[in-house]
Amino acid sequence: MKTLRLRPGRDRSLLRRHPWIFESAIAKGGGDSGETVRVESAEGAFLAWAAFSPSSRIRARA
Repeated sequence: MKTLRLRPGRDRSLLRRHPWIFESAIAKGGGDSGETVRVESAEGAFLAWAAFSPSSRIRARA
């Protein structure tokens, strides 16, 4: 399973149940189009499972 690690402070919207993860929020990681990825905070804590889209500014949807 591939993993997305978010930048510090960018996990707040997910914690408030907003489903989109923008490209600017991602520190490292990726996946193939439509692949399910694990989303982690900057500290490595699990946040969500998301569908990855490498061609969109909204890179993942939880």
